[in-house]
Amino acid sequence: MPHSPAGGDALVFLVLDAGATGQVAGTLDVASGLLSPARRTWTVRPVVAERRAYVNLKVHRTGVDLSLERLNGWRRAVVPLIRLQKGHEASQSAELFQALAAVLERHGPRDPGRAIPRLAAQGRHLAEGNAVRSSPLTALPGGGAFGFLATDWS
Repeated sequence: MPHSPAGGDALVFLVLDAGATGQVAGTLDVASGLLSPARRTWTVRPVVAERRAYVNLKVHRTGVDLSLERLNGWRRAVVPLIRLQKGHEASQSAELFQALAAVLERHGPRDPGRAIPRLAAQGRHLAEGNAVRSSPLTALPGGGAFGFLATDWS
């Protein structure tokens, strides 16, 4: 399991965009469940994975993100899971997906969309050596007003 810069156990999410060179997109502290995105705004801030938070998978034009949101919706933490673009595909590691699912399961945030089992399935899919484009998370419908339409990742 990757370690945080402070020396404690943490899951480290890397930036997945084309041209990224190992920059950190965020961390999840294993003990406390604190998801800390590297880029912060007024509403995008660290959030603790607890009973008052929701875990969601956000599907968009270029990939899938993990979003952990406070119950009132005023604060959320977002980190990238998959990036699929023409000529570029990237994913967090199988080990990270499996550890992420275990940590979230232990801390118990609300999971109305069944994101945690999907994260575990993604980890198994990648551990078996399968391609990112055929993974369980890429089969999710897109978000927004046209979320019911299938996303074409080609």
